[in-house]
Amino acid sequence: SGFRGSTRPPPQKPSDPPGDPPGTAPLAPVLQLLRNQLREKDALIRHLESDWERSRAQREREERLLVTAWYNMGLALQQQEGGTAPRGLPSGAQSFLAQQRLATVARRARAPHGRAPSSS
Repeated sequence: SGFRGSTRPPPQKPSDPPGDPPGTAPLAPVLQLLRNQLREKDALIRHLESDWERSRAQREREERLLVTAWYNMGLALQQQEGGTAPRGLPSGAQSFLAQQRLATVARRARAPHGRAPSSS
């Protein structure tokens, strides 16, 4: 029958430091940790982007070298043949493009559909 005058105080919430929302841990260390992680990830992204850019530039250089090598090989092969062009083209046509131009001119000079060329 002595329960009414109990000396026990009513339950209270533990006191939180000022500045933090009630019932949460202090945010400053968590924020600092997240900021550090963000800086590290930004640094990693910058590093990966620069690596990618270097790789792209290197690949472009290699492609240009391959094209140049093929061109030089074709030119050397033509020079070894002594400048004789295939299919009766004049020997003055040394490059592939020149041969293609001459073939196009010859094709256009022919009459369409087998008719005799008109004199103009």
